[in-house]
Amino acid sequence: VKGDGKSDDAPSLNAILAQNAAGGKLSYFPYGVYIVKSTLYVPPGTRIVGEAWSVISGIGSVFGDKNKPTPVVMVGKPGEIGVAQIQDMRFTVADIAPGAIIFQVNMAGSQPGDVGLWNTHVTVGGMADSNVNVACGNPNTASCLAAFAMVHLSSSSSAYIENMWGWTADHSLERGNPQNIATGRGILVEATKGTWLTGTGFEHNTLYGYNLHKAQNVFAGLQQTETAYWQGVGSQQNAPGPWTAFPRYGDPDYSWCGKDVQACRMGLAQNIDGGSNLYLYGAAFWTFFHGETQTRYNSPETWCQGKICITNQARVTGNPKNMYWYGINTKSADVMVLDGKGNPTRYNHPGGWSPGGVIAAYLTFKDS
Repeated sequence: VKGDGKSDDAPSLNAILAQNAAGGKLSYFPYGVYIVKSTLYVPPGTRIVGEAWSVISGIGSVFGDKNKPTPVVMVGKPGEIGVAQIQDMRFTVADIAPGAIIFQVNMAGSQPGDVGLWNTHVTVGGMADSNVNVACGNPNTASCLAAFAMVHLSSSSSAYIENMWGWTADHSLERGNPQNIATGRGILVEATKGTWLTGTGFEHNTLYGYNLHKAQNVFAGLQQTETAYWQGVGSQQNAPGPWTAFPRYGDPDYSWCGKDVQACRMGLAQNIDGGSNLYLYGAAFWTFFHGETQTRYNSPETWCQGKICITNQARVTGNPKNMYWYGINTKSADVMVLDGKGNPTRYNHPGGWSPGGVIAAYLTFKDS
């Protein structure tokens, strides 16, 4: 194993993880950038510890087809039960990879917390270890479908996640171009067996930050999102563009928006479609900029200070059952939650980060 940011470490890492899982051994990743050109499979029995966010980075043709999404890191297979725990790691793509689901969980544990992540993050661009950092300055984001999705918790999974930042770069940390990056999706939760999200954020993604698609038995505390800076008035792409909405992944298609209403065709902070037993506590959903391009990067006409920039910040559809949502905070949004019922707006719930809205308790779909 090299971890040099160049060599394909997938075959060696897969062999090591399999051996350590079978023997009950900890897998320690010294700091490095571990390139994988095929899926890294994390089997039941795995415990991974990184060093200051050791990096697993996907690249290559396996992750190149947006119509055949493939996980870069896959925790378990559907139906597998056991322990898989990861801490202090970072997962990313080393180049534009439109078919990459960067991190996917399929397995569940015998007990809550058996499958868990702590202080582990998912990033796209913004750093020198990825070519996305220099390849995605074009103001038309169709040229930078950098990853299909950040995280997918599949229907067979059950996971505890604490302190995870899902960041599609809005700026370069290491001398790259302006980051006009179109990551398709933030975190897709389809799990039904129990999911705990504690202190998570998913920023600057095209279709959504969070999508609870027919999910059941979910706790989420302290959620945070930012809308992609390149979306909205002045953008060359309108959501779901430059992506295509895939029904099999529960994608919102933005059909409720007028074709050219750019303020409506901005990525949702959270999309909730059906499901049951959803307990959500504390959401900070921010829109700071709109329509940024390489020539309008951080210029006054793209700022959302003091004005409404996005029509709908979150959406609830499919009549979820037994949903309790407390502490919704939005910035620069008109409709705080598009639900086809009350559609609560910032105007009727003023407060917070101006022009902001605050809903103390959203109980439209509580158990009657």
